[in-house]
Amino acid sequence: MAAISLNQTAYEYIHNKIMHGEFLPGSMLSENELAEALSMSRTPIRGAIAQLEHEGLVVTLKNRGILVKEISMKEAMDMFEVIHTFQLYALDHMQTHGDMPDLPKMKKYLELQYEATEQRAYHLYAKYSFQFQYCLVAILGNNSMMKILDDFANKMLLFAITNFQLTPNEPHYRANKLNRSIYEALLAKDFQLLRRIFIETHQVGRERLMRTGRI
Repeated sequence: MAAISLNQTAYEYIHNKIMHGEFLPGSMLSENELAEALSMSRTPIRGAIAQLEHEGLVVTLKNRGILVKEISMKEAMDMFEVIHTFQLYALDHMQTHGDMPDLPKMKKYLELQYEATEQRAYHLYAKYSFQFQYCLVAILGNNSMMKILDDFANKMLLFAITNFQLTPNEPHYRANKLNRSIYEALLAKDFQLLRRIFIETHQVGRERLMRTGRI
């Protein structure tokens, strides 16, 4: 198997373990153990770790191993604020230029989000919820903004999935109702309602994040 393919195999294995909450933040990973689990040498493991480190999901600690990084409250709050700003900017763009996001694609992600909820597949629910929001900002056609969202994606998902794993008895899946209301407001082109949804959701979410550490 080619080296690039081995690197990708190792990356997908470790990435999936992190995103499914099997390697929780604070966990220490071993190159030797990962290589043994995948029946490969440590070279592709190192390539995969370098990619994950670039994405901000792990950090290599000299003579200790690989640490799955924790997403701090400050970092989560910063990302939450940026996404809210992008939402309002996208809304202003819709009102000013008359453009609308890809509603069929948003409907698809909303349906997938609900399916994941029924299957109790929280990692998929969180992924589709983020992609729903991604469609909203995509209307701006701003590559720099989209790159920021791409950079946020793994971290936001990791933060959400970690909270889900640590608080299994708390209410989750809140974005189902939220994204449904956003979609319906978009269909109706009710921009005043949409602005109210964004602002109220931001206020409630910010308070909950500061109070409980959960989004």
